[in-house]
Amino acid sequence: MPVMPHVAVPHRTTRWVGYTKIWNVLDYTAMSFPAGVVSASKDPVEVSYEPRSDLDSFNWSLYDLSTMDGFSVGLQVVGRRFEEEKVLGAARVIEEVAKKEGKQIW
Repeated sequence: MPVMPHVAVPHRTTRWVGYTKIWNVLDYTAMSFPAGVVSASKDPVEVSYEPRSDLDSFNWSLYDLSTMDGFSVGLQVVGRRFEEEKVLGAARVIEEVAKKEGKQIW
């Protein structure tokens, strides 16, 4: 699942961490990792986008393709309590699949 509702943002601009803090509250196992980067040459900006809420509007306002070029896109694997081995195993499988596709994740 995603780590954030957006790619990495400049320091002190994150307002919502609901994709990650919930796992701490539930005492679930989670592992986040970089799964790619923003590419100004490959990522088109959808100019006609309509934000769904004030928070979505704030997130959209942070997106500046020229500034974020090269920023990480994060994903995470989440398991239940005491499932550290399963989460690490899933991350290992993701790494192996990425290598077969010729991509370096971490």
